[in-house]
Amino acid sequence: MTVAELAAATGVNQRYLREWLSQQAASNYLAYEPATQKFRLPDEQAMVFAIEDSPVYMHGGFELMQALLEARPKVEIAFRSGTGVAWGDHGTCMFCAVAKFFRPGYHNNLVSAWLPALDGAVAKLERGATVADIGCGHGWSTVLMAKAFPKSQFVGYDFHPSSIDAASKHATEHGVAANCRFEVGTAKDYPGEDFDLVTCFDCLHDMGDPTGAADHIRQSLKQDGSWMIVEPMAGDRLEDNLNPVGRLYYAGSTMICVTK
Repeated sequence: MTVAELAAATGVNQRYLREWLSQQAASNYLAYEPATQKFRLPDEQAMVFAIEDSPVYMHGGFELMQALLEARPKVEIAFRSGTGVAWGDHGTCMFCAVAKFFRPGYHNNLVSAWLPALDGAVAKLERGATVADIGCGHGWSTVLMAKAFPKSQFVGYDFHPSSIDAASKHATEHGVAANCRFEVGTAKDYPGEDFDLVTCFDCLHDMGDPTGAADHIRQSLKQDGSWMIVEPMAGDRLEDNLNPVGRLYYAGSTMICVTK
């Protein structure tokens, strides 16, 4: 649409809008058509900026960068004192941004690829299994599994009460409250035993005592139960991570993971 049409539709000042759109076109985020003087969002950019179920949707990543910047003063104090910055003390809902950032990966891979990679897991879930999702955050991973396997029972645990509240709302909104619930609990003390499956999505590396968590998880599983661990892929040596992905991982670890 033209600048005038977009300004009318959004209620934004036309002069400011044109300058911003021009900057976006110069950055190759938008396409500009001189003949019609219209701006267009290309399909490949829409996958990143506008389509929430896209596997490369990055809106959560941008919100995460904002939260990191706001957390800088607290992290600076932690650098000097050696103390941490509690998850709930991060600014602008760090945990909301993290949930939005990881959701596309779960939406596009969890049920279709990750669970089938575990021998016998899908068959158990289809028959009716008991599952604990540890470090569930806002519960997207738990809700997606509960929706895909209505005969199974799912419980998500997280130590952050506000995240548990958000997860419970998601369960209700997505119609899985009957087979999905959320409770406050840590990886070392959550209740329950004889689980067919325990999952940890992108959280084990953040735990203060991952060995203790692993011990408790093992004790909570049935003899033939499975533990699914999903973690960012990184090398064990610094030199293996000196690349664009490592650049992102180390930045996130410095600002979030190490300081907790």
